[in-house]
Amino acid sequence: ENAEAESADEELPVEETTGAESADEELPAEETAEAGSADEESPAEETAEAESAAEESLTEETEPSSDEKEESDGDAGAAGPSESKDSVGGLGFFGIDREDPEKQKRRRKMIGLLGAGLLLLLVGGSQLHRHYKEYYSTHFFRGTVIDGHDVSKMTVDEVKDVIKENVSRYVLKIKELDRNEKITAADVQLEYVDDGKIDELMEKQEEGKWLFHLAGSESFDINAGTKYNEEKANEKIASLECFKEENVTKPQDATLKDENNVFSIQAEVEGNEVNIEKLTKAVTDALKKGETSIDIVKNDCYNHPTVFRNDETLKARMDKWNEYMRVNVTYAFGDNIETVNGDTVKPNVVDDGTNVELPTDWIRTLVYDWGQKYDTFGLARPFTTHSGEEVMIEEGGDYGWVIDKDVTIADVTDAVLTGAQGERTPTFLYSAMGWDNGDLTGTYVEVSISEQHLWCYKDYELVIDTDVVTGLPTKERETTRGCFAIDAKKEDAVLGSLDVQGYASPVSFWAPFNGGQGLHDAPWRDEFGGDIYESNGSHGCVNIPPWNMEAIYNAIEIGNAVVIY
Repeated sequence: ENAEAESADEELPVEETTGAESADEELPAEETAEAGSADEESPAEETAEAESAAEESLTEETEPSSDEKEESDGDAGAAGPSESKDSVGGLGFFGIDREDPEKQKRRRKMIGLLGAGLLLLLVGGSQLHRHYKEYYSTHFFRGTVIDGHDVSKMTVDEVKDVIKENVSRYVLKIKELDRNEKITAADVQLEYVDDGKIDELMEKQEEGKWLFHLAGSESFDINAGTKYNEEKANEKIASLECFKEENVTKPQDATLKDENNVFSIQAEVEGNEVNIEKLTKAVTDALKKGETSIDIVKNDCYNHPTVFRNDETLKARMDKWNEYMRVNVTYAFGDNIETVNGDTVKPNVVDDGTNVELPTDWIRTLVYDWGQKYDTFGLARPFTTHSGEEVMIEEGGDYGWVIDKDVTIADVTDAVLTGAQGERTPTFLYSAMGWDNGDLTGTYVEVSISEQHLWCYKDYELVIDTDVVTGLPTKERETTRGCFAIDAKKEDAVLGSLDVQGYASPVSFWAPFNGGQGLHDAPWRDEFGGDIYESNGSHGCVNIPPWNMEAIYNAIEIGNAVVIY
């Protein structure tokens, strides 16, 4: 052990030795006492040997021999004053100044004392080294830091107690976007678990090198073992203020905003909705690592929008919507106006969030709906008679309006796709004389078969009314009921032929309205009205007295309606 001490002393630099001395001065009273005790317990022979060696060294070096005395006296006597003057600077043969005997005595005494002191230091240092080596076999070196805790000169059990106490006071601070919250060890039943890492550190500590650890520090991150109640942790996380409904603003994607058929982009909303899965992972990781704070903004524990205002797809959708919303055209059906604009188009646009498309099949449906509203050709219709009675005219006939569906569909489609503006004219296959008075306008002819009477109106004024004779009420000869358009007007015509009909009847005025049926004068008859038609009715025409036919002929135009009921 003395040899080890000597070797150690030789290797120590001056500054370390000084540090060691300083460290000795700083040792606590208990350590000093322990060192003193160790010195008192050192064997007696070691102390005796040290003292004996010191005395012998001192005697040998402080008392000169008799020969040396004689030599000294003789030299002193032989040399006179003249020899003294011949010394060059007081140097001898080898240029060494002869010391005064008193000086030599003092020097030898000092050397002896130093030797004795060194021997005592070696003996005492060995005892001190042995003492601290034993001490640091159970205590951590000065400056030892474990998981951020200064454990200088603590035993393993003391370190465990410190860590256990610190774990019980553990607080995890959670920095949020709008507030700060915390989770304590008690909230999650967090406690220290001895995993043997403290013992392992002590086992690896080289207690013989205690002297090198008197200054400075050494840190160890062992992440001391802990455990917590996962169910309690989940309950605590779920109960945090950031999850309460009144504190949560959900993120919203950027989207399209429609204001009076003008589309724009409404910016996204970040909100502050915490993602519970992400936060749970961040908290549990912190608990396992012993971290005392987490920033869930930096850790990105929030839910975010997925679509932002600068999204190219969103911009493309906006442009397409605005393209389809541009159209604003009208189609007039008498006093009724049908408008095709953004409101018409909007319900039919297909937007899947990526593409915006406008199918055109809805336009076909739109135009056919117009037909249902405005087509009158050949359809049953209400009619107000001369007496003000409302009757239903049977379907059939060829008077009225019929929209040309295909042409109108194409026109509406073009208007929508090009964003047309203004008035458009619908196209008809058949046209009535107008839209008022149920499309009859003010000029038309009314015939009542049951009354065998006719009324002729011109611009809403009654021109003439007269008895008539209609067709014989048989399948072949009855006058067809319905609303018909006058197809032609002809004077001095011959009706029928002997070869086909078996008759040929010349008339002055002829206005056909249903193929072979029409209005004409009947000069061969003397009587009209009553029930003549039941036994002597016409072949389907309306026979009119010659004296009234001309007025009727002059009042009507081709295309005017003849209403028969």
